[in-house]
Amino acid sequence: MTKPDWHWDEIQQIGTDYTDLAEVEAYDARMAGFRDIERENRKMLDALALRPGAALLEIGCGTGRFSRAAAARGLKVTAVDVSQVMLEFLKIKSREEGLEDIILQHAGFLTMDFPEESFDAAVSGAALHHLPDLWKHQALKNVNRVLKPNGRFILKDVVFSFDYDNPLEKCLEKFAGNFPHMRKEVARHAAQEFSTLDWIMEGLLLRTGFEILSQETPNYAFIEYHCRKKSSSRPFSA
Repeated sequence: MTKPDWHWDEIQQIGTDYTDLAEVEAYDARMAGFRDIERENRKMLDALALRPGAALLEIGCGTGRFSRAAAARGLKVTAVDVSQVMLEFLKIKSREEGLEDIILQHAGFLTMDFPEESFDAAVSGAALHHLPDLWKHQALKNVNRVLKPNGRFILKDVVFSFDYDNPLEKCLEKFAGNFPHMRKEVARHAAQEFSTLDWIMEGLLLRTGFEILSQETPNYAFIEYHCRKKSSSRPFSA
């Protein structure tokens, strides 16, 4: 189906472009070098508390470490990403680990086309910021659509929190300085990508049919929201 000319192209490159498997493998190793990704994944899976066989969706799966960890626990995993190279890397790694049942789709928040109420839970890490706020709203509506009633959603992303007395310049410099090993990439993120403010993100989640159960800030400007799809997905009204 042809998209209208005003529709956001989420397949376009925003941020760093990893064009081949060698670059993706180097990126995967670099992330594992300064984060305890295995611990993070265990924590998310424990929080979701899904039974084996439950249907789990990861949006923006990247190299697929979370999807692979979830599949190893016996979950029925579907992983989507706008990068074909990332999906190819995930396919190779899952085959090596005997996890070939992971379903892959080349898509994103806006273009994933699963039937309504397909999944018991969904997760997304550091992917939603690739969309402007207008399209974040549409993205979250689509996530809500594919979740079963009361389905859980964990959203992890760069989200800023500051006020008049804590100006933008100070916040962004702190953000960049908090990741000295990635100063160049983090500065480019602040300059060129679409991370939003905490009160906007919270409003977007509420207005697209989610209840925010809890939130954590594991690192400066990085927030993890634990949400549940409301039994009635009627829009929030003020």
